[in-house]
Amino acid sequence: MLDSISRRGLVAAAALSLAAGCSGTSAPNVPNQSLVPSVRQVPPGYRALPGPAVAGPLIAPIVPHAVHAPRGWPNALLREVLFVADSSSGVLLYNPRIINASPKGSITTGVNIPAGLAIDNKGKLYVTNDGNNSITVYPHGHTSPSLTITTGVTGPYGVTVDSKLNVFVSMLGNNTVVGYKAGQTSPFETINFSTLGQPVGVGVDALDNVWVACDSTSAVFEIPAGSTTPKNANLTGLNGPISVSFGKSDVMYVSNFASSDVQVYTYGTTTPKMTITSGIEAFGPTLGAFVHTGAYFQSNQSDNVVGYKPGATSPFSTLKGASTPLGIAGWPEIVK
Repeated sequence: MLDSISRRGLVAAAALSLAAGCSGTSAPNVPNQSLVPSVRQVPPGYRALPGPAVAGPLIAPIVPHAVHAPRGWPNALLREVLFVADSSSGVLLYNPRIINASPKGSITTGVNIPAGLAIDNKGKLYVTNDGNNSITVYPHGHTSPSLTITTGVTGPYGVTVDSKLNVFVSMLGNNTVVGYKAGQTSPFETINFSTLGQPVGVGVDALDNVWVACDSTSAVFEIPAGSTTPKNANLTGLNGPISVSFGKSDVMYVSNFASSDVQVYTYGTTTPKMTITSGIEAFGPTLGAFVHTGAYFQSNQSDNVVGYKPGATSPFSTLKGASTPLGIAGWPEIVK
């Protein structure tokens, strides 16, 4: 764990210094111990891939490790499933109602170091693949993609889908958010974030407004539905935000990598009503998402995935089997 903290901190120091110099904004308040230079080398059989500014590069195996779960969709999960992108093995499938669950199935065909996940209202699963710059789309219950998107894809990370099935993906390779119409493989819009910060996690609210977490400038931006102009949401309590997710009544959860917490906001407010620290890994929280029941699941990048019941600040469940979890998605969609 100490190795991964130091590695992340070294990249964070350089990236945040550059972002602050370019944007004129202050860098996140990353504690000093995270900025110690690292002498860690990428081990044989592994490679470094782009990652968020505060989290550092993703060190992933060239050959994925064995998945400790059966392949495919078990029939028991067709009605309710929690997906976890494990960058070392594939997309793991869980029953979100089982406490401390192990994976019941997995998707490995078409995935290549998966990062972000999203589910649309038809049950299709969207996966951003950091390993080969692609986005793969899986019909409900299927383990082979029906569509693969590569045009406009460079360092894909976060992904979200609105009610019209428009797909929005954050690109670490060029600091953009790229939109794709349903079933299309070429983008219909590209929104430049280079002066705003590095876009990482993306989410959509009940009104189809797209929200973007920028870790390098400690800001969250809203892109109103039908617009291409991001607006700073001016949220307080941010420190290297990586994920933004919406639950019932559009309650918003934002995970902060640099302060190792999750801030909870009532929709339309700018000050958090609740802060979650229990169960959050030091220098580890990345992407999160809600499931249909209203529970929220948060990935701890080098550790595990933890689940929280609505309104709770302590986890009720710690999932097993994912060694490098990132993206999370749940089916059926939560009613926002």
